[in-house]
Amino acid sequence: MLVRYILVNLPIHRRTFEEYYREHDAEVDDLRPEIEREWAQSWDELPPHIRIYWQDQWYWPPWFYNDVVGFLKIGSDGETSLTADLFIRRRFFSATAPERFSRKGGGPLEEEEIVYLSSVSRHAVTLGDNGTYVRAFSEIVEEARDAIRQQAADLPRAAIWLPGFDPSCMDLAAADRDLRERFPNRTKPR
Repeated sequence: MLVRYILVNLPIHRRTFEEYYREHDAEVDDLRPEIEREWAQSWDELPPHIRIYWQDQWYWPPWFYNDVVGFLKIGSDGETSLTADLFIRRRFFSATAPERFSRKGGGPLEEEEIVYLSSVSRHAVTLGDNGTYVRAFSEIVEEARDAIRQQAADLPRAAIWLPGFDPSCMDLAAADRDLRERFPNRTKPR
């Protein structure tokens, strides 16, 4: 793991927002005909309290918090680069991966643990120059997307969540400088 000063943690989702809710809608579309047969009425003609009841039964929890398969930790290496570490739930490693079985006696929640997958290569930055940080940030996200697809075969549609604003809105250079000042010994061996 290469990150010394964490700047941003981004969730990795199994599916995009659109895919998650498209799958929800498809499931509802498959279930509605059964209710219509049972009541001998079309969905739109059913009493509101019946429709509300079934909509509650078919509810999927919010995508942002519930479709998370891991995290991308982006930060500084403490020198002149940005890098990232990828973490995913143990159950998304291939069936033969040592990470899948490395913890003995972990119990039923073991597969839900989020463990280290890989690191993303270092991307050079110029200390104090936010433009180089933003460029490195964008390159890291792209490289991480590729790494997830290559190393986690069960996640072909995985999506790294990014805020709706442009990355240049974040002053990553100032954040890195502040972390280095607050925790000056983070890169020295112990």
